[in-house]
Amino acid sequence: MPAFAHRAGGPAPGARNVPCPETPARRPRRRSLRRPLLAALAALPLAATPALADVSPALEAELRQAAAGERVTAIVTLEAAAGATAAPGADAERVLRAQRGATARAERALDLPAGVRVAERFWVAGAVMVEGTPDALRALGEADGVAELDADPLVRLAETTPVSGQMSPGAGNWGLGAIRAQQVWSALGLDGSGVRIGSIDTGVDASHPDLAGKVVAWRDFVGGRATPYDDNGHGTHTIGTMVGGRPGVTPVGVAPGAQVLVAKALSANSWGRGSDLLAAGQWLADPDGNPATPDHPTVINNSWGSDASQSTWYRQMVRTWRAAGIVPVFAAGNNGPGPSTVMNPASYPESIAVAAHDSGNRAASFSARGPVIWQNLDGTGPAAGTDLGKPDLAAPGVGITSTVGGGYAAYSGTSMAAPHVAGVVALMRQANPGLSPDQIHAVLRETATDIAEPGQDTSTGTGRVDALAAVMRAAGIESVPAPPAPPAAEPAPVRSPKATPRRPDQRQAVRVELSARQMQINQRIAQAAMRRVNEVLARLGEPVPAPSGSRRGGRIELTPGQLLINQRISQAAVRRAHEAQLLLEGRRPATAASAARRSQGGVKLTAAQLLINQRISQAALRRADALMERTERMGLDAR
Repeated sequence: MPAFAHRAGGPAPGARNVPCPETPARRPRRRSLRRPLLAALAALPLAATPALADVSPALEAELRQAAAGERVTAIVTLEAAAGATAAPGADAERVLRAQRGATARAERALDLPAGVRVAERFWVAGAVMVEGTPDALRALGEADGVAELDADPLVRLAETTPVSGQMSPGAGNWGLGAIRAQQVWSALGLDGSGVRIGSIDTGVDASHPDLAGKVVAWRDFVGGRATPYDDNGHGTHTIGTMVGGRPGVTPVGVAPGAQVLVAKALSANSWGRGSDLLAAGQWLADPDGNPATPDHPTVINNSWGSDASQSTWYRQMVRTWRAAGIVPVFAAGNNGPGPSTVMNPASYPESIAVAAHDSGNRAASFSARGPVIWQNLDGTGPAAGTDLGKPDLAAPGVGITSTVGGGYAAYSGTSMAAPHVAGVVALMRQANPGLSPDQIHAVLRETATDIAEPGQDTSTGTGRVDALAAVMRAAGIESVPAPPAPPAAEPAPVRSPKATPRRPDQRQAVRVELSARQMQINQRIAQAAMRRVNEVLARLGEPVPAPSGSRRGGRIELTPGQLLINQRISQAAVRRAHEAQLLLEGRRPATAASAARRSQGGVKLTAAQLLINQRISQAALRRADALMERTERMGLDAR
């Protein structure tokens, strides 16, 4: 039962624990509705009569209620197309062509009974929507090549609760500081520029000043309107958390330089169809219908889901996304705090399931909990009984200020947490476009900061997402550990630092001296990296700036201005190294208007910032050395 994983309103500390919170909840058509759906379907005797092997209980209930000649809509999962993708390592074009071809072949082999016709094709998910009489659909359920036959329900969930708005963002989104997003902007010069994010939601108010010019593609699967709109507000809020921001105004989005492709598949009155969600996911996988065009987003945010964690109705869609290089981010759900309440598709092995925490680093009471013990109902693995480690991680989700029509508002829910993670993925892909979804999934989990019991837990996964650590890992830079999170429990026992467990992947913090000498060392590392990168580019026939005089230079002063100069030298070296790597791989670097936006204003003169700059410089130097060796093996000399 797809439901919006969001609670409207401010950061009320005693949030109510309700299965479907006050703000829009949606239900797409499900492939396996093996539990009662909600009060709206409570009257249907879903489990009273055994259904055919390939006909879901939900569809069987509809067929029993339909008149003999009445036409009923159903979704067919094609056996031969389920799990069909290109070979591992294939590019997006081959993945999409392979999935399209497998679905087409499976459909041609399907023997449709008389009276059944194909109404719509969802090749990305290996499925088709059909229409037919009850008897004809039952016959189809017994046909060869049908993995499953399910209903396409239209179910209204909870009403939207009006929220009080405000004309300015006020103090902004507290979540940005909690996940260290602002340090990514200032220390690494990355803000998501050149990266595209996908959204499946209620739409977007593209005229909002914080989102102006950022909506680059739009498709309405509910009303068919040609121009962007949001008749609910939920979609505008989640998109604001991903990309919202403009000069001179307190930012609300994690990756304000990124752009967004918006699919409206959920309506104003809290209604949603599974077929609309399938169509939306398919469009985002290939927006222009040409697999050869790399126009799909790098990550798709999905702040909706179903309470049946084992239902695999959307799994092939998620698999195809991931095979094509698209990272699937899903809200874990607001069904908590009971165990095993993570929704699907967040519950899938391939999805990144995001829980919510509050400003005190406590898991939100409404946030869905694990574990997800996989039952392998579709037979494609992992083995039945596998603990999938859900949720994967947590993000700020209580009292999150973001964009809505006419201004800003604070909402709470895992719907608000998920777009924080989607924004971090955009920053990671800007730092390293070559990262695969598998690598991104692993880095997010490994670099998260524990905020509950040590290690993986069923409330916050591996911990709070850490944008700075994740992006630095993505860029090949040794990360600076985040400050320890305040204890989540109240009252909290005082622990000795020696007794605080540390994950194996977390390196011991390294201290640097806050001095002019240390700043000069960092400057020379950055300058050396830039010289070597420029030499590599010269060997590749690329234009490089003329040498700027003495290598050593004079003494430098310990000032924020000098720190910013050094930082920008090292940032430029990292960017130029990435350009050289793309050229060596036969790819021309993108000519975005702002490949990496400079931080606005100064930087804080602290030892931690000095250490970050040092590691950026060291990473640039290591990458430059590797590129130099590669050009030497290729026999390239300076031109």
